[in-house]
Amino acid sequence: MRFITTVVLAALLLFLIYLVAGWIVDGYFGGNIVPNRAVPDSWAAPNSWSQWRDIFIVFMALFWAFAGFLTVILIVVLILLALAARRVMRENVAPAVDSLKDSLDNIRGTTEFAGETVVSPIIRVYSVVRGVRSGVRAVGNLPARVRGRKKGKK
Repeated sequence: MRFITTVVLAALLLFLIYLVAGWIVDGYFGGNIVPNRAVPDSWAAPNSWSQWRDIFIVFMALFWAFAGFLTVILIVVLILLALAARRVMRENVAPAVDSLKDSLDNIRGTTEFAGETVVSPIIRVYSVVRGVRSGVRAVGNLPARVRGRKKGKK
């Protein structure tokens, strides 16, 4: 079905190209691609600058109308795109952000638990070991300090 549609549209396009070429060649250059009997009141090429100006004005009006139509279509498409993006944000992003908040709360709770049950006891043990070491060092250096005072040194 797709092939048949393509062939039919190609045939229509070729026929339109033939008609436009015939119109241009017959009207401007005096060729006889489309016989005069087929189109009794055919259009002739313009023969003054005012006629060319009028034709140019008509074509410019058509182009401006086409540009306005495309602008309206573009604005409608942009509005629909914004609405679709808003819907996606509401349906997909908001739940993802909520899930991310829940995950962050879970991570925060896990780190607090690890800090209280693992790190705090290690810090306490390390502090006690450090204190005992400092105490042993202080007691071990006591005789040297006492001897130093006897010699007159502070």
